[in-house]
Formats: sequence, structure tokens, C-alpha cells
Amino acid sequence: MSNRRGRARTGQRISALDEANLRVERHGVPMHVAALALLEAGPLLDPGGHLRLGVVREHVERRTRDVRRLRQVLARPGGGRPVWLDDPVFDVSRHVRSRPVPPPGDEDGLLRVCAGIDAAPLPRDRPLWELWLLPGLADGRTGLLIRWHHVLADGLAALTLLAPLFDTAPGDAPDAPARPGAGGGPPPVPARARAAARLLGSAAQVRGALAEGRAPVLSINRPVGARRGAVLVRADLAAVRELAHRHGGTVNDVVLTAVAGGARRLLAARGELAGVPELKVSVAASVRGPGDPAGGNRTGVRVVAVPVGEPDPVARLRRIAATTAAQRARPPYRPGGRLAQRWMVRVMDRQRVVNLMLSNVRGPAAPLIFAGAPVRELFQLGAVQGNLALAVGVVSYAGTLGIDVVADADVVPDLPVFAAGP
Repeated sequence: MSNRRGRARTGQRISALDEANLRVERHGVPMHVAALALLEAGPLLDPGGHLRLGVVREHVERRTRDVRRLRQVLARPGGGRPVWLDDPVFDVSRHVRSRPVPPPGDEDGLLRVCAGIDAAPLPRDRPLWELWLLPGLADGRTGLLIRWHHVLADGLAALTLLAPLFDTAPGDAPDAPARPGAGGGPPPVPARARAAARLLGSAAQVRGALAEGRAPVLSINRPVGARRGAVLVRADLAAVRELAHRHGGTVNDVVLTAVAGGARRLLAARGELAGVPELKVSVAASVRGPGDPAGGNRTGVRVVAVPVGEPDPVARLRRIAATTAAQRARPPYRPGGRLAQRWMVRVMDRQRVVNLMLSNVRGPAAPLIFAGAPVRELFQLGAVQGNLALAVGVVSYAGTLGIDVVADADVVPDLPVFAAGP
């Protein structure tokens, strides 16, 4: 993050939480995020069937000219907290690249390519994002992998930050930005009250997590290595929403119910289900308020106990809905302090707070187009770290829930058992 030739020495400082994320990464924990889109390949190919990479780069270069954060790098002028500075030597070819999916071009091969790309940290000498075109799929589609650092944007902020790269389909209006309080969440509150609620809420979340007791000791909670496995799952959003409303829950409650069902199947197959009534799931929760800046990381965590010992999915859903409804009265926990982050780094390979991770982002309701190519599906690719060898990422898009289940390939070689659902 050194100053490069010709760069101004003033800029916007990152938040304390984002600085903490950089500190965690220095201890070997990747802090980047990724999303995978599946596009119609035709508009991206020339008459010979080759990827028009130059056209895509021109599209991205043009669409990012007014998105300043995508043209900035981090620097430490004077050795203080990092600041965002304009990159005077921005080169779109360093950010937009391609890698073909090898034959037979199936989904497993696509996910292996994504895992290989996503294993590397993002270079710090350039703006902290990459876009990869992944041609060669046998079904007439092309993969689009986008990677960005958490300090650049969390999942919700990335929808706004990356929106200029996409168009909406003719006849579809773009979504209005999500508002705090929309979708059944708490109403907006003044900024000072919000800050006080976060401070008090963090202490309450810590006390609540301790009061719930430790997470059970399971074979899925072993230190993760370098190899990854992943599975993509699809669900109809309208059907999921109807099921949630019928039983007094939310879409996320239905997802948690499915996660509990998958974990129940996995533990039963491993002979570990007896004596394990519930698992603890770390659920990412946005704490972005109306006055918060568009970029950066404004994400907290809730710890949700899911009843894997309950064999009836409907009873499981109702219990989870009751649990999460009570939690929504309190702000999520934000472990952003220096001491909290250092503690997390020290114990993350042997922590006993949670068993697996879940992130659920509300994406665009209207179909999107990238450089002339319709976006057919959208997924967020989760990350595993510490001793959390299993993670679930969910994003809603154009009437579908795209679900990605990622795991350490050695700790969870039986990932399809989990992905088979309730």
C-alpha cells in the first residue's frame, strides 16, 4: 500500500471496522467476497465463437469511470489509518480477465475454476476488485466471477457499487435501493441513537451468546485447509416466501430451516446426530443505516440456534422463526474493536461459538444484462475460515434464490449429503 508516482496524498479514511478487517487478513485470513453470474454466452462471442474480451474490457472501463471507489487504491500516507486515493495508472486489463472452463464444461468444472481463482488474495497495488469471464460451458452460457475486498464493500453495498456494470432488461424498471426498515425490519432511527444502540447491542449480543452456551463439538469444525468443494442449489423465491408467510417466518427463516435439515442429514450419515439437539449458525446481518456511506463494511452477526434434532421441517421452521423474531429486537453484534479482532484471530481455529456460516443478500428483482448478455442466474460465493469448514451463501435474483454451499474439501468431502436439503 505504498504511495505510487503522481498520487495525491489526501483521501477518505477507511472506518475502524474496515481497518480491523485488513488486520485480520494480515494474519492469513482472506477478507474478500465473490459473486458468480451465469450469462448467455452468445452476445459475448465473435462469429468464430471466441470471447470478445476487448469489448468486455471497454464496457467495464466506460461504466466504471464515474464509480470513483473502483478507481482507487489504499495507501497509508504518514503511516496512519489507510485512506482511499485515486489510482493515476488504472488499467482495466489488470481487472478484467478470462479463464476457460475445461471440458466437458459442466457446473462442477466451473466451480473448480472459481475456487482456483478465488484462492488468491487480491493484489494491494491496485483497486481491490477483479472480474473474470469464464467461457467454455457446455450449456451455451458463460460464467462471470466478480471478486472484491470486504473493505471496498459488503454484500449489500456491492449491489450499488457494481450496479453501473449492468443494465435492466427492456420493460423492467430498476429496483429502488433497499431502505432500512423495509421488509419487516426495524424502522430507521437517528444516527446518534443508532450508534448508542450498536454499543449497547454489542454487549447484549455477547451476553446472549455466552448465555446460550457453546456450540457442539462436531467433525465439520476442524481447521480448514486450501482445497474447496462447492455445490449450487436453486429455489423458487415465490414458493419460499409463501411457505415462510404461512408459518409466520421470513425467507431467511426458511433458508435456516433448510440449512438445519442439511446439517441433520450430514450428522446422521456421520453418526453424530444423537445428542446434538441444535447447531449454532453465524448469520450475517446488515447494520447499514440511512446516513451511512455507500461503500465499506457495515455488517454485523447474529448467532442463531437451529434445531437439528427436530425431524419435522414445519416444526423446525416455526421454532427458528420464533428465535429470529426475538433477535430482531436487538442490533446484531459487530466485533470491530482491535481487542475483539485480535481475540478472534487467535481462537478462530478452535472457537466454540458457532458451527457454520450463512449470508443472505436481497438482490435485484428485475433481470439484468451485462455487456449485452442476459444474466440468467446469480450466486454469492461464500468463504470458509478458521474451523468453520461449511458456509452457505444466498442471493435472490429475478424470482429465484441462488444458493451456494462451499466447504473445505477434506473436512466435508460428503458435501452433497448436506446440499440434498431437509
